[in-house]
Amino acid sequence: MPFSFRTTSAMCAITAMLASAPALAQAGQDAQTATAADAATPASAADAATPSGALPEDIIVTAERRSSTVREVPFSIAAFGGEQLRTAQVFSPAALTQQMPGITINTADKSLSIVAVRGNVSTFRTATLDTPVAYFMDDVYYVFNNDLNANFFDTQRVEVLRGPQGTLFGRNVVGGAIAVITNNPEMRTDWFGQVTAGNAGYVRTEGMVNGVLVDDKIAARFAFSTESADGLIDTPNQSGSYGKTDGIAVRGKLLFKPTETLSIVLSGDYSYTDGNGGAIGLGIGGVQRIPATFGDYDDGEWTNNDFARSPYRQRLRGGYLRGDLEVLGGTLTAITGYRMNDSRAINDDVPVATVVPVFDRRQVVKNRSFTQEVRFASAPGRLSYVVGAYYLSADVSTTNIFFYSPLPGSAVNASVRRNPGVTNITRMQDGNVRSLAAFGEATFEVVDGLSLVAGGRYTSDRKTIDYRAFSTTDPGAIPGFGFPGEVNASGGKTWNAFTPRVTVKYRPTDNVNLYATWAKGFKSGGFVDNAYLNPTIPLEPEKAQNYEIGAKTRLFDNRLDFNVALFQQKTKNLQNFSGAGGIAHTYNGTLKMKGWEIESVLRPVDGLRLTGNYTHLVGNYTDLRDPLVNLDYSGNPAKFAPRDSFTIGASYDLEFVSGAKLTPQADFNYSSRISTDDANTLRLYDNLHDDTRGRTLNARLNYESADGRWTVGIWGKNLTNNYQIVNADDITAFLAVPGNGTTYWKIFTNTPRTYGVTLSVRP
Repeated sequence: MPFSFRTTSAMCAITAMLASAPALAQAGQDAQTATAADAATPASAADAATPSGALPEDIIVTAERRSSTVREVPFSIAAFGGEQLRTAQVFSPAALTQQMPGITINTADKSLSIVAVRGNVSTFRTATLDTPVAYFMDDVYYVFNNDLNANFFDTQRVEVLRGPQGTLFGRNVVGGAIAVITNNPEMRTDWFGQVTAGNAGYVRTEGMVNGVLVDDKIAARFAFSTESADGLIDTPNQSGSYGKTDGIAVRGKLLFKPTETLSIVLSGDYSYTDGNGGAIGLGIGGVQRIPATFGDYDDGEWTNNDFARSPYRQRLRGGYLRGDLEVLGGTLTAITGYRMNDSRAINDDVPVATVVPVFDRRQVVKNRSFTQEVRFASAPGRLSYVVGAYYLSADVSTTNIFFYSPLPGSAVNASVRRNPGVTNITRMQDGNVRSLAAFGEATFEVVDGLSLVAGGRYTSDRKTIDYRAFSTTDPGAIPGFGFPGEVNASGGKTWNAFTPRVTVKYRPTDNVNLYATWAKGFKSGGFVDNAYLNPTIPLEPEKAQNYEIGAKTRLFDNRLDFNVALFQQKTKNLQNFSGAGGIAHTYNGTLKMKGWEIESVLRPVDGLRLTGNYTHLVGNYTDLRDPLVNLDYSGNPAKFAPRDSFTIGASYDLEFVSGAKLTPQADFNYSSRISTDDANTLRLYDNLHDDTRGRTLNARLNYESADGRWTVGIWGKNLTNNYQIVNADDITAFLAVPGNGTTYWKIFTNTPRTYGVTLSVRP
């Protein structure tokens, strides 16, 4: 494959780094006299402190707005270091699913990211509804769910927090939060370069340059990544392959330290990605019947039969200004952020081999968001606390353009033209989200080892909507889709909520931490783009209540880390989307979820590291009734929540006399079958339901030079070529009359086997 201009430019930049390596290496050695505080990535002094008793491999997190290890945080959290993610080829949020069990992150549909933690999930394509799992980059909230197409590069760590958050985080959520922290400038000269090449034309580059502009006062850091691939999904009816992608991302940061007590970080970033994606393929449940109306159809795995391409492009950019001031014995932090998202995607949601798509769906997104957070974290002591305020203002615009062309003999109402005829419905939403919040949390050590934590958050969300729906093909009503004709409407509503959290922490020994937590979560209501008859009637806000107990331990002379959490959460007014009856619509329900999570690391001998993580989820909808089709889904299992899932891994550092190191690594990820629809009908078709089971084997072999300046590695992902369905929607009504023993499903799948080689260089 000819290299793209972006990739070629990036490789030239890395070559330039190699050419200047000797001088930069000397500069890096000279800079090693810098103090630990200068070299720390977090901007605040409170963040920079390293907790006592931490091992070199421990990841220091700031989930409680002060530095601590994962073992010290009194709720369920997983953390991954930047080098760990880079070594494991984890370059996006979606790839995190191979590192931790029990979560779903699916970005195969570039117009919609599906993220599920503990069964809390949203499948909406709408402007004003929040996601139950929030995404933060450097403490700046990302508003729209397809922001998760963002790339990981020059990353310090990623924290995944499970359960309701809000007493310490900028945005209130019911399911959890993914927090990505990137590296800040340091008061030293440094650089890094990496090139990866793999099958299917995969090429990825990553680089970073860090330098001092004014000694001890101003430092700068620039980082970039590029990624391109030809794709691995067969497309017999069009040139190229699905999964083709080409993207670039850059980030620049400045660090100002005008005084010993004040640090200021100014950051700006830009990314652009385009490619060919969309619905992966068609799954057939029951009798394997392929009508002649499907055209020249190939039912192979990892195959898409579309004649029409599904191009997408996304441009993300923004920046923030952060200041940390040591004052009154604590740290005052202010973060001002601004984000922009412009994206377009075209999908054929019914991927059969017709020249005219059966369901051509196009989405245009334009979002602008401003956030301001101010918080104060007191110094550690018997009584410590964090208090803060948060403001969000976002203009969110979503246009969904649908071209329907159901096949002859389908169940869709006769008012809709049959293929190759086309019926259009266009829905436009222009919304504004304004959120104000005050939050705080205090920790009081009652006696040595026993602490009480109490906090709360008051949130006021105001949302307004301007809505328009029309058809370019039909001037009047379209009964088949419940469309009454052109609709113009505006509305708005305010929701207020107080969400507390109370925790008891007990540390019987230095290496054992026990906790019990009760917390409430809140996700405000919003307006949906499919409510044709009255789009100003909002969905009610979600309210969650979570009980959790856990233990985090380091045992046997630091040989074993063992963490366990047990939880039970109930979410009322669950915001739900359905396409039952052939008409997109929404309604509220109730979800009850319970389970446990285990994370462990065993170091039996020096150099050998064994990991084992397990999640058990038992969840169902205790009250879920679809008013449109008059069906009761109560009792059905929660979507995207595998009952059992685990990851196991092993790595061994084999050190040579010369000081060089060879590290073989392998990990295996398993997840049981899942439900992907409210009616839980996928379970009736074993050939499809069984394929929702995940079984992924990855392996790597890295060699690091004696001076640590370069590393080369070979890697393979999904080595057994396991085929997995990660999402499925019943689309039978567009293709045939239901009830004849055959159902048809739009399916999204995992990626086939990939393999390659990676070269990394540093001074």
